[in-house]
Amino acid sequence: MRFRNLKKWTAPDQSKELIYFAQLLEEMLFDYSLDTYKPSALNTSLLCREALYVIEDIESGVIKRPNLDHVLEELTSNLKSDEVAQSLMLLDVSTVLATLQNKTKPLAEHRVVLELLWSQIEMPSYRRRNEELLIAAINEKRDIKAIRALARTYVTTLKNFGFSSKWLHDTTLDFFYTGRNKITGNSAVSEYIEAFNIDRREYLAIFRASGLFRTIADSCEKLNIEVSDNPEGHQDQIAANNFVIGGDETYVVVKKLSEKEPHSARESADARMEVIQTLLTLFHHKEHPSWSDECLLINVENNESKIVSKPVNPMHKCIDLRAQKASKRLNSFISEFSMDHQSFPKFIRSSELHSLALSSESEENQMINLWIALESLVPPSSADRSTIENVIESCTPFFTLNYINRLLDRFSADLLNWNKIELNRCLRGIAGDNIRAKLAKFLVLDEYAGRRQALDIAIRDFHLLRSRLFYLSYVLADPKNILDLLSSHKQRVGWQMRRIYRARNVIVHSGRTPPYTGTLIENVHDYLDLVMSTLVSLASENGTITSVEQGFKFIEINCSAFEKSLKNMSRETYVTDIDAAIFKFAI
Repeated sequence: MRFRNLKKWTAPDQSKELIYFAQLLEEMLFDYSLDTYKPSALNTSLLCREALYVIEDIESGVIKRPNLDHVLEELTSNLKSDEVAQSLMLLDVSTVLATLQNKTKPLAEHRVVLELLWSQIEMPSYRRRNEELLIAAINEKRDIKAIRALARTYVTTLKNFGFSSKWLHDTTLDFFYTGRNKITGNSAVSEYIEAFNIDRREYLAIFRASGLFRTIADSCEKLNIEVSDNPEGHQDQIAANNFVIGGDETYVVVKKLSEKEPHSARESADARMEVIQTLLTLFHHKEHPSWSDECLLINVENNESKIVSKPVNPMHKCIDLRAQKASKRLNSFISEFSMDHQSFPKFIRSSELHSLALSSESEENQMINLWIALESLVPPSSADRSTIENVIESCTPFFTLNYINRLLDRFSADLLNWNKIELNRCLRGIAGDNIRAKLAKFLVLDEYAGRRQALDIAIRDFHLLRSRLFYLSYVLADPKNILDLLSSHKQRVGWQMRRIYRARNVIVHSGRTPPYTGTLIENVHDYLDLVMSTLVSLASENGTITSVEQGFKFIEINCSAFEKSLKNMSRETYVTDIDAAIFKFAI
């Protein structure tokens, strides 16, 4: 979250809703935002289509029937609160919900209802209505919650219409902050949305590549890829962009890329290059073809050209340790790690799979390696439950126990980035072992209400930060609110883990890669990192655990105790010792 200068806004005091929208968009589209604050992989329309695909996969034997129950559970949960979908439906919402929630209904009946629903909320109609409602919500100055819901589903919709996160992010910053246009009021949202009403265009991508491509030039032509040291008709663009080859390099020109914008065209070009690389390695093992991180993208229709960098690998969309801190953690890990001779190889094997995913450019390889790394860590189930049930039941406590900590840490970082002096003023004199503990008390206790009000005033036009302040103050105000948040978080994580598992099975058994695989990789990578980092902490701090099994059981017990403690705690007891209530069981 970042506050940007509003110098191009002529009346920011009259544009609160649009400013909030702009700030929210930037956070959602930033590669390194917390997963909680990124848009969902699927909206209601896409969930409906996913359910139909799941039925097809069930009928073809790729996956089993219980998979549909969880997809329908997520779909109906979304549909209940989706203003866009409900406004499009000709069917009675409550009857549709009742039918889809009835697990005894035959597969054929579910399919018919889903087909009816899909015909009414298919993506083109969904997008148009989403845009209409979003424009109305901002112009009519509706509440922040409604704008947030419409904005989140709109970003999901745009990404599934072929716009890359990078291009959406850059376009958003240009329109609201850095471009030459002026923002005169909330009505500018219509102009912003108009920027996405563009048709697909034909692009070609030129890479600097290893000379090995010359040996497969004929094969490349089958995929509309030209290999040439001097691509005919493109010399002027190459010279203008100083995109020259050196040594034994050659140019590889990927043609006929039909996309809406350059960054999506770059992603399509990479996918085609990876196909050639994969096929070549079937017959030539010792040397792999390679190409430049940068490519020259040319719009065939108007001959405009630009250098486009390699998109951020989904594996790298996480907050990393600085090198110095990482080296200290490694030294501590090696000297203090206390797992026994059976668990240590298991942990190392999972680490190796994590490393393989990091080194791969293939989303399919990343997904499969990350899932195996996570699944291989999970202790076998003593109960009669499926693999996915065991993984979810075993891992969810890791994600639940420290979820409040992650939200507080992110909020404190946002406050620090915005105004370090204000953060210090807010927390001055508050007892606590760290910023996280002090911030929790600041957000909850009545004695700091005056400071919260002062912070609200100081925030001024940073409406996203203000909404986060109010939201976290509400969530942390009462143990029941925390339990509701954790319950919702566990449910969403469970749905996403099942989606990851289904995607892994579809990739392995049908060779199909879901279009939202990049988002799933970010999620499963985050899940794996959380589990592994927690196990490292437990095994490195005074030998709390000596096996992976002990680590999972330790977290399970602590998570259960944490939730039980909150359930049995009155608000009066809670506010007298927030440290014990929130942080006692956390790692």
